[in-house]
Order: sequence, then C-alpha cells, then structure tokens
Amino acid sequence: MKMKNNKIKPQRKKEYGRGENKDKNKKLKKSTNEKINIVDETILFEKSKDILEKESQIYLLNLKVGAIKDNKKVYAVIFKKNESVSHSHCIEATRVIQSVIKSAGFDEGDYTITVSSAGFRWKIEERFELFENMQVKIKYRINNNEEDKTITESGILKEVKEDYIIFENEDKELKKILKEYIIKARLNC
Repeated sequence: MKMKNNKIKPQRKKEYGRGENKDKNKKLKKSTNEKINIVDETILFEKSKDILEKESQIYLLNLKVGAIKDNKKVYAVIFKKNESVSHSHCIEATRVIQSVIKSAGFDEGDYTITVSSAGFRWKIEERFELFENMQVKIKYRINNNEEDKTITESGILKEVKEDYIIFENEDKELKKILKEYIIKARLNC
C-alpha cells in the first residue's frame, strides 16, 4: 500500500496594516493637510489672559490650539500666585476660554479644553515677575574676561527688573543676573 504524503500546508497569514490600508492612509494624510477653521491661538491667549488676570488673578502661562479633522483641542496652563491651583481655578479658566472662543465666532462646544496647573517644575520662559519670592533653579552663563562659564543654582527669585533678576542662592548670596544670560529657569518647589 502506497502512503500519500499527508503534510499539512501552513495557511498563509494575512498581514494587517500592509497593502490593504494604503488607500486609507493616503486619504487620512490628505484630510489632515486640509485647512481646518479654528480660533487663532494668539488672539485666544491674549484675550483669555487679560480676562483671567483682571477678574480672577489667575495667570495664563501657556495656551496651544490644535486640530485633527473635527477634533479641536485647547491646552492651557495656569498659575495662581501665592496659592495652589485648585479645581475651581481650572473650571474658571475653562469658562473664560469658552467665552473667548464663542466671542470669536466659533462654537465653543466643538473644542475640548484641557486646563492644568504649571506644576512644580514649570519652565519659566518669560514673565519672571510672577515667580518672585519662589524657589527656582536657574542655569545661566557668566561672561568675564578670562572665561565663559555656565552655572546652575537653586534659590529664591527675589526681584525682577526689565533686563535682569536678583537671585538669592542657597548660600544666601544675592546675584544680579542679566536675562539675556539665563539659559534655563524652572520652578523648584
């Protein structure tokens, strides 16, 4: 009796994510490149910042607007001087941002708004005056005749002027640092 070779042929596996989705990926790329009508980020930031500071003494540090298809998002970072940011502060900031979006002629319901506090390691890029008398960590450079040197120190931001800050380091030394020499500054709570 002759035996047949009963080898089972492995079934070819279907490859997902290759080939068949190329058309879908092309359509997605086209749709994300299309101009989406969203509120202007600069105008939204400036108007919201002014209202929040005047009405609630809440400082708007950063605001970003983004959109993919119909999914429009606003990310905002707020700060409250001499007080931690609470849930009610975030709600107040959200309400103000919604009203500015609406006053600009957009439907505020189309936007997902996320508001958070600056956090204890917030990078200070400008508006140093908001952080007076707070713990900060500063990286700055010194230019003297012999050498250029970079220094990183922690301490208290004592005073802020137009082009320099007064900083008290951990050794209780007061230092005048020109803003143009500051490489990086962060809250250091």
